[in-house]
Amino acid sequence: MTMAMQDTGRRAKATPAQKERPGQRTTREIREILAALRGVGRRRFWVALVMLILGGLTEGMSILLLLPVLQVILKSEDATQTLDLGQYEIGGVSLPDISISLEMLLSLFVLVVVAQVAFNRMKTTYLNDTMFDFTNGVRLSLFSALSRARWDRITRLAISDLEHALTSEVERISTCGMFLLAGLQGLVMLAIYAGMSLLISPPMTLLMLGFGVVALVLMRPFRRRATQFGELLQESRRRQFATVSDFLNGLKIARATNGERVFFGQFQQLLNENKRDTRAYVHHSATGSGLFHIMITLGAAIFIYIAVRVLAMDFASLVVLLLIAMRIAPRFMSLQMQMQQLLPNLAAWRHLRRLETDLRLAEDTSAHTSMPIPPLKDGIVFEGVSYRHEGAERPAVRDLTLEMPAGRVTALIGMSGSGKSTIADLVTGLIQPTAGRITFDGRPLSPPELRGWREQIAYVAQENFLLNLSVRENLTMISARQHDEDELWQALELAAAADFVRALPNGIDTVIGNRGVQLSGGERQRLALALAFLRNARFLVLDEATSALDWKTQEHVANSVRRMARQGLTVLTIAHRPSMVAFADTIHAIGDGQLIESGSPSELMAKPDGDFAKMLSKESTHTPVRPKFKRRRAASQS
Repeated sequence: MTMAMQDTGRRAKATPAQKERPGQRTTREIREILAALRGVGRRRFWVALVMLILGGLTEGMSILLLLPVLQVILKSEDATQTLDLGQYEIGGVSLPDISISLEMLLSLFVLVVVAQVAFNRMKTTYLNDTMFDFTNGVRLSLFSALSRARWDRITRLAISDLEHALTSEVERISTCGMFLLAGLQGLVMLAIYAGMSLLISPPMTLLMLGFGVVALVLMRPFRRRATQFGELLQESRRRQFATVSDFLNGLKIARATNGERVFFGQFQQLLNENKRDTRAYVHHSATGSGLFHIMITLGAAIFIYIAVRVLAMDFASLVVLLLIAMRIAPRFMSLQMQMQQLLPNLAAWRHLRRLETDLRLAEDTSAHTSMPIPPLKDGIVFEGVSYRHEGAERPAVRDLTLEMPAGRVTALIGMSGSGKSTIADLVTGLIQPTAGRITFDGRPLSPPELRGWREQIAYVAQENFLLNLSVRENLTMISARQHDEDELWQALELAAAADFVRALPNGIDTVIGNRGVQLSGGERQRLALALAFLRNARFLVLDEATSALDWKTQEHVANSVRRMARQGLTVLTIAHRPSMVAFADTIHAIGDGQLIESGSPSELMAKPDGDFAKMLSKESTHTPVRPKFKRRRAASQS
C-alpha cells in the first residue's frame, strides 16, 4: 500500500493540481485510487474482477435463456415442447441440429443462476478484503509518513488536523473506494448486458446506450456541484473536529470558568453551517437525480415505441430485450448516483495525498536505520549553534557554545521562550542546527547514529503521555524489555510515586483514565519520572518535569537524580525552581537564545546580579503540608 501511495504521489507531483482543470484532476485522482486498490489487493483484486465478470455473464445467460424458453412455450404445438437449435444462427453461423427439451432448458437455467450466486459470493468476499486492506493501507501509509517526518515539520501541524486525517478522512477515502468499485461493477455489467443486447438487436442496443450516454453528459453540471460541495464538507469537518478537540483538551478549564458555552456556540454554528450547505447540495442533487430519471424514462418510452411500431419485433425477443433494457437503464442511473457520492469524498483523498506528500518531503533521514553508539565518555559540546524555526523572524538559539559533561548534571535556567526547550530538542537529535555543530565525544553523529543515540535517552516533559491503562501497563508498555515487580517499585520509589500508587483502589493495577485524568498533575509527573527511571537510560532530560510537584517531592526526585548521576548517568535538567537545578554540577543561564552566564551553583550564587541568584532570591519558603482529598474510584471501578 505504501508503495502504491508513493507512486500516486509522484504522479501527482508530475502534474500539479493547480495546473489541472477540475475534470482532469478528478480523472487523475480516480486513477490514483484504482492504482492503490490494485496495489493492495494484488491477486485478490484481479480474482474479484474475474468473479465479477463471471457473475455478470451468468446473470446475462440466465436472462438470455428466457428467450428459448419463451419460444418453446409459445411456438410448441405438441406435448414434447422441445427447442430445435438448428433453426437458429449466431453471427451468420448455424447452430448444431440438436433438440433440447423444456426440462433441460429449465435445469440449465437453474444451474446458471446457482453459478451466478457462487461467483457473486466469491466476488463480495474478495472485494471486502481488498477494501479493508486499502483503507488500512492508506491509514498506515500516512501514519508511517508522520512517524518519519522531521520534528520541526510536525510541530507546525495542528494535532486535531492529524487526528482528523487519520480517522474521519480515511473513512471518507474508504467511501471513495467503495463507490469506485461499485462503479467498476456497474461498467462491467453494462458492457455484458450491452453485448447480450447486440445479439438480439444491434439498432436497439445502440439506441439504449445512446440515451444513457447523453443523460450522463447532461448531468455534468450536477457532478461539478458535487465536487464543490466536497471542498466545503472537507473544511467544515476539519473545523468541527478542531473545535471538539480543543474542547476536550481544555474541558477542565472550560468547566471551571463556564467556558463550555463558548465552545457549544461555536460547535452549534459549525453544525448549522454544515446543515445549510448539505441541504443546498441535497436539493441540487435530488433535482439532478430526478431529471436523470425523467430522461431515462423518456428514453425507455421511445425505445419501446421503436421496437413495436418501427421494427415490429416478435413478442419473445421484445420481452427479453425489455428485460435487458431494465437492467441497463438502472446501471446508468447507478453510475450517476455513484459519481454523485464519490466526488464529494475525493476532497479527503486530495487532502491526505497533499499531507502525506508534505510529510515525506520533510522526512527525517535518521528515521530509517538505528546504528548503536557507545555511551558518552567525554560529553556533548555545542559549538556556535544556531537554530531558527521555519517561519520565525528570529532564531530560537543564536551562536550558542556550551558543554554538557558526561556523568554530570547540567542545568538550564531562563525565562519562558528563552530557548531552553529548543536546546533539549537539539541535544536529543529531534531537530538539527541551522548553523554550527553539536559533537558527541568530539564528533557529530550521523543520521543513523542519532536514532541509536535516542535509544539511550529518557525524556520527561512538563506534560506527559499516559494511556487509559493501569499504572503497571503504563510503566511496561513502552519499555524495550521486561521488568519484574521489584524493578517497577524501585522506579516508583525513586520518583516518589510508590506511596500514592499503593493508596490507589487497585494499587499498581488501577486504571488511571485517558491521559491519566484520574490522577493529579503532580502524580502524573511522578509516574512519568518512574517510567524514565525504569528505562535505565544513559542520558536523562528533565524539561520542566517537576513543575507540578511540591518542594518536598522535588527534593526527593532531585536526590534520586543526583544518586543516579553519581553512577554514570548524564543529566540535563530544565527548571524554574532552584531545587531542581541547585544540585547540578554546571548551570547555564539562557536568555534570548544565547548563553548569559555559566558556572557551578556556588559560583553563580556569588554573583548577586546573576540569573541564578535572582532565582534563589525569589524562591519563597514552603511549608511541607500535603492536603488530603478523598480519592475518586478509578474508571475501571465505575
